[in-house]
Amino acid sequence: MKRILLALFLTVSGAAYADVSNDAKLAFSLEPVGDTSSGEVAVRIAFRFVTPREVPAEAMLELQGSISAAGSVVKRFRMNVPASRDSVTTVQTVPAGEIEVDARILIPTEDPVPLVIGKAVQKATIERTGRPYIADAGDGAEGVVAEGAAVQVPGAVRIRPPRRDVAPNLFIVEVETKAPVQRVEFFVEGKKVAARNAAPYRAELDLGKLPKRVEVRAVGLDARGRYVDADAFVVNERETPLEVKISRTATDDGTTHLKLSIQNPKNTKIVTVAIFAGTTKLHEWQGPPYAVSVPTRRLEGADFLRAAVVDETGYEASDLVFLNGERYVEHIEVDVVELPVSVTDSGGAPVTTLERESFTVLENGKPQKISAFDFAANLPLSVGVLLDHSGSMAPRIKDAKAAAVEFFRRIIKPGDRAFFGAFAFDPADVAPFASNIGSLEAQVAATPEAVGGTALHDAVVTGLYRFRAVEGRRALIVITDGEDTSSRLAYDDMLMYARAARVPLYFVGVGLTFVNVSGTSRMKALAAETGGVAYFVRDVKQLAETYRQLEADLRSQYLLAYNSESAASDRAYRTIEVKVGHPDAKVRTIRGYIP
Repeated sequence: MKRILLALFLTVSGAAYADVSNDAKLAFSLEPVGDTSSGEVAVRIAFRFVTPREVPAEAMLELQGSISAAGSVVKRFRMNVPASRDSVTTVQTVPAGEIEVDARILIPTEDPVPLVIGKAVQKATIERTGRPYIADAGDGAEGVVAEGAAVQVPGAVRIRPPRRDVAPNLFIVEVETKAPVQRVEFFVEGKKVAARNAAPYRAELDLGKLPKRVEVRAVGLDARGRYVDADAFVVNERETPLEVKISRTATDDGTTHLKLSIQNPKNTKIVTVAIFAGTTKLHEWQGPPYAVSVPTRRLEGADFLRAAVVDETGYEASDLVFLNGERYVEHIEVDVVELPVSVTDSGGAPVTTLERESFTVLENGKPQKISAFDFAANLPLSVGVLLDHSGSMAPRIKDAKAAAVEFFRRIIKPGDRAFFGAFAFDPADVAPFASNIGSLEAQVAATPEAVGGTALHDAVVTGLYRFRAVEGRRALIVITDGEDTSSRLAYDDMLMYARAARVPLYFVGVGLTFVNVSGTSRMKALAAETGGVAYFVRDVKQLAETYRQLEADLRSQYLLAYNSESAASDRAYRTIEVKVGHPDAKVRTIRGYIP
């Protein structure tokens, strides 16, 4: 029936497979929303159109376009949109100056030339905004890529939970900072409302009539006005998760001072608050203030500090600070690179008896000094699982969800945490990290119905974004039965982001056949590039065994760290090679990264 209706529309239009007049009344507007670290400007483009009555409601529309500067195309974009919609937005990075945007809305067909039902061209002069671009929740994977893969100094800016003052619409926002932050700018719903050039970094914000969802963001800048870090707090957001942050200060008298900052916007009852050195509990609080001082010698032999906060709903928030090596460096010019490394013998069995001296790390061919070394089994694991619920997964989705739950039950140990997300035509909201198995099972159970296309590139970037402030042993697992069909992001954009994120990608291809050569090849390439593995199974029933192999791989890794000597402003791709002094050993880690 869909083919018949589409054929009727082609006949009625009288101009099949050719450009037609702007029947869709396509129009768009451009709004510069911030400057990027690459020197370009992030521009939000809002497209509006009217779907002609002759287009079947079931038909999928596609919006394609290009951006030109100085007579050359500098960017191309593509978006799939349901015919029932009348608007769509995208965030693109463009050079400052004169640009031209050419956009078309069309109906894809089996013929080489699609049917264009609307087109528009617009010239504009784009000027720098003078503020860093921070992606909004609705900006999707494109906004994540435009903002950048990682903050300059994670944790350098921290918003304390805002408190309501005398007036019902007045909130007092206080920000904790670390070097090299010397200026804090305050934004409400994307608009700058205040700035402070010295501590205390405090602002009184009028957030309007309540209740409604209002996002407050604090952006920290250094003495030269360069972006360092940002933090956000969502006021009156029903599902904002509980969060905790460890502050650690060692003084000359041999004492280490520890403080936990807890963000609890939902105001749930806090049941337990504790801090651990490795697996040993240092202190447990019955109430605030959550601060304790301990002899520094008590931390000797521990690899990390871990804070755990549990509320009355069973939700657990945690934070991790490494004690071994020099993972945390306050100089912005130094880039700390962490490498998950797997070593196997000639038979494929993990080699787990190596010491720091067994490893040699080369960056761009130059030997590096290893500043931290751990065996993975000693460190907490942060893992994300993304499940493809596109239409082709319908026969497998029930078993795939069950296997995901079993995987969480097997792999999540005390101190570990995980999240789950689903993706099809668009990536669904990725849930926050949780260590409670019940919370993870609820995330899996909320997977939408299996329909739509596969936005694999967008899903990978959206999943990697969750690891921005997460240190240590990390992994993102993607379960899918096909290659990308619906992403807004191109493969190269996704690859660049994956290289900068430095999180191992594990792919589980389900039911793929010889016709999926392109998809399987890219999964293998992405896994190899990031230090992960691509598994392929014919039957979803084999997922349980695949998960067991994956867990064994994650539990037998080494975690190495070194300080890169290159300037922080350098965005060139750097190759990584790790060698071990072990006969017939095979080493797997990330092949390179973008700082």
